[in-house]
Amino acid sequence: MNYFIMNLKIITCSLFGFLFAPLLNSAQTLSCSDLKNGVFVFFSSADGSSRIYTRNREMQKEFSPATHETVNWDVEWVSDCAYYLKYNSGLEDKPKQTQELLKKHKFLFQILSVTDDYYIFQSTLDNASNPVISKDTLWIKQRSDAKRKVTTNPKIDSLLALRKAVFDSVVSKAAFLYVFRPGKFAESLVSYTLCLNDVPICEMANKASYIIRLSKEGQTTFVAKVKKQETSITINVKSGNKYFLRCELPWSLAPKPKLTEVTREEAQPYFDSVIK
Repeated sequence: MNYFIMNLKIITCSLFGFLFAPLLNSAQTLSCSDLKNGVFVFFSSADGSSRIYTRNREMQKEFSPATHETVNWDVEWVSDCAYYLKYNSGLEDKPKQTQELLKKHKFLFQILSVTDDYYIFQSTLDNASNPVISKDTLWIKQRSDAKRKVTTNPKIDSLLALRKAVFDSVVSKAAFLYVFRPGKFAESLVSYTLCLNDVPICEMANKASYIIRLSKEGQTTFVAKVKKQETSITINVKSGNKYFLRCELPWSLAPKPKLTEVTREEAQPYFDSVIK
C-alpha cells in the first residue's frame, strides 16, 4: 500500500500492515512456545514510534516511551501459536465508546511465523473468522523458557535503528494529504467514505480530520461515496509536497459529497499546529 492514515481525533494508527518486509532473514530456530514469556518491541509504520511489550504468560504490559502510557492486558493462550488479549487497565481516560468496546470484546493474536529476531502476527476481534485488524511484526528483545532462563537478543537495537532509518527515508520522500470536514449541523449525522484507487482509506464524519501519507507520485484520484452518490477529485501528487482537501456534505434529499482542494491557510485551523 502507498499511504498511511493519522486520525487526529482519536489515535495514530496504521491500517495497512507492513512498511516494508522484515529486514533480515534468520534461521528459524525458535517456535511459538518460546514466545509466552519475554520482552518484545513494536515499531509503528504509521509514525515511527515504538512500544514495549512485557509478557509473563498470563499478563502483558504495553508501555509507550513517547507518551509514558502503560496498558495492562490479560493473556489467554488457546494454542502455542494463538492467544487472546483482554483489556485489564490503563485506558481509563479514553472515550467512553473505546472503553465499552474493550469491555465487550477481546483480541485474538495468531503467530504466523517466527525467527530468532522477530515474529509476524495477525489480529482479529473475538475470533479468527472475523476480518483481520492488523498484520505486523514484534521484535524479540528478550525471551525466557519454562525454567525462566532469560535470553537477550543482542541485535535488537541495531535492527530497530535500521528499520527506523528506512522509515525516515520513506517519509522524507512522501507527499502528504491533509483531509478535513468542517463541523456543520446539516447532515452532521451522516458520514461518508473517502477512497483512493477504490480502497477505502478513511470515514469522513462531521468534524473529522486526517493526514494521509502518499508514497506514489502522479495523477491520484480520490473518491467520496455515500450510499449511491459519489464525487471524485484528481490531484497531481509530487514527492515532498503537501495537499489540502476540504470535504463537505451539503444538505439535500439525496446528499452528495463535495471535495475541494484548498490552500494551507484554509486548512490550518483544522489541524492546530500539525501543519508546518
